[in-house]
Amino acid sequence: MSDTVYRAPYFGKNSDRIPSEPQTVCIVPVRQSTDSLDMGGRTFGVRDGGLAFLLSKPSWIWGGEMGVNSAGVAIGNEAVFSHFKPAKDGVLGMDILRAALGTALTAKEAVEFICEFVEAHDQGGNGAYKGSLYYDNSFLVADGNEAFIVETAGRRWAWRAASPVDAISNAYCIERDYRRLDQLTCKELAPVDDGSVCSSGGESGRLGMRESFKAKVENRFYLRFSKGEERRALSLSLLKGLQSESSIEAFIDVLRSHGPYDPRSPLSRHMKSLCVHIGGFPDSATTASLAVEYRGKGTALIWFSATPYPCLSLYKPVLLRGGEFLPLWASYDYSENSPSSLAYWERWRVWIAKPKAYNSAFDRAEGRAPCRSLDPGFAAARGQAQEALAMIADSALSDLDASGDASSLAVLSQEADSVVAGWEKDCGL
Repeated sequence: MSDTVYRAPYFGKNSDRIPSEPQTVCIVPVRQSTDSLDMGGRTFGVRDGGLAFLLSKPSWIWGGEMGVNSAGVAIGNEAVFSHFKPAKDGVLGMDILRAALGTALTAKEAVEFICEFVEAHDQGGNGAYKGSLYYDNSFLVADGNEAFIVETAGRRWAWRAASPVDAISNAYCIERDYRRLDQLTCKELAPVDDGSVCSSGGESGRLGMRESFKAKVENRFYLRFSKGEERRALSLSLLKGLQSESSIEAFIDVLRSHGPYDPRSPLSRHMKSLCVHIGGFPDSATTASLAVEYRGKGTALIWFSATPYPCLSLYKPVLLRGGEFLPLWASYDYSENSPSSLAYWERWRVWIAKPKAYNSAFDRAEGRAPCRSLDPGFAAARGQAQEALAMIADSALSDLDASGDASSLAVLSQEADSVVAGWEKDCGL
């Protein structure tokens, strides 16, 4: 279970997985473009444009939960549950996400890639680290200019432009507001206006002639477990509460939110939290988080946790400029499936599991409000460290804008490493 959020110029996602499932960030370099692609051990006749991309991926999967490519296209993937039975040997949405990042130069191209792929191939495959879980997929796709929501059900699909403030979770959200549908679904949902909202059609027809995509495809049984509608409502409420000129720190705080959840009561309402903690059913927790801050043409700052539990984490910066990824936190191995990066994630998981360490982060003083917020001292220290990283990232961009010279990045990387190391020492890692 997961959540992806958008408020221009920001994109973000929390990845909720089995709590013991490691997830790391890697930078996949430029490759030779090809007309076929090996996706998780199977070859498909789809184009790989060879674009470099940064990917947050579970350790055992080829694809990823979220990522951004060298053209600035960001994608987040969510599990959704339809009346169409996923294929046991189908393609994971995370694999589709990775394939789209490798070839799409714009958000719209990524939408077209996803829709064409889904219509031609079965979705499914076991997406669970332990046990089994089969599902369909939704995607929030953005670049520095626009954003879209794509929802799929078997080989069906629908998409619409994202609103200025938008979010997806583990529930369908495209109703009668779709911009395009696959041909078959179009005939079923818009028979009077046949063709006008189909994949090859022009502008959408009159709203009154439509039926809801969500109502058509969704299996609402799973909503009682995923709480996807409640979490999407929480995301939208928090995003709308941001000021028009909110900082990246304020946007990241949305990803850190607990909503109505109290971490002192792990068996109650944990699935209604955006930052999901271990407890109750289903067995899920936020194992990674990522945010993208668009800074103008060809420039973005990518912020990632590399740890479970965003509420306890610092987000570390990677610059994207001119199609090149420039990590500012150098004490991390960005190669795919790096043992040291997996060990870093595991070290944080073990720390979180220690009651003394975990409890030190939350305000347990009698008479205080529920622990939806952190201990004031812990929160202040984390905020200062996050602000310091933001200042370092701003300095790096200013230096590049002023001279185009990346020589200062080595010094700034040392400063970023010092901030992260100091924070972790204070936490007792």
